Amino acid sequence: MADTKHGAAPPLPVEGDGVSYSGIVWFVVILTVTTLACQALMWGMFAVLRDRESSQDLARSPLAAPQGQAPPGPNLLAMLPDAHGEPAALKDFREKEEQVLHSFGWVDQNAGTVRIPIDRAKDLLLQRGLPTRAEAGK
Repeated sequence: MADTKHGAAPPLPVEGDGVSYSGIVWFVVILTVTTLACQALMWGMFAVLRDRESSQDLARSPLAAPQGQAPPGPNLLAMLPDAHGEPAALKDFREKEEQVLHSFGWVDQNAGTVRIPIDRAKDLLLQRGLPTRAEAGK
């Protein structure tokens, strides 16, 4: 005899995706609470340190420069395109050095020390030679 009754097949068991969504939600909540607690602790710590430093405000050292005064040179210059920037200062410095190297002048007028141009100094050095020590044995 032929089976003519076609009943519905029993439902197949449904497999889950294996993800615990409640676990993810709890992880995010705990992570957020922990982060906010750490930030609150850091804010409190910085407030305590700021108050401690302001209460221990010591007098400036007598050797320190007055407040607002620039330290002694040489100081760094900003890279400004105007005449007060680093490139302009370097150009001025090199021009002054070139002028000193190629001109006559006094180093110390009281002691009679003069400065001669570098080219003339080289010529004199070649003509006269370097000073040498006298040999002790002869």
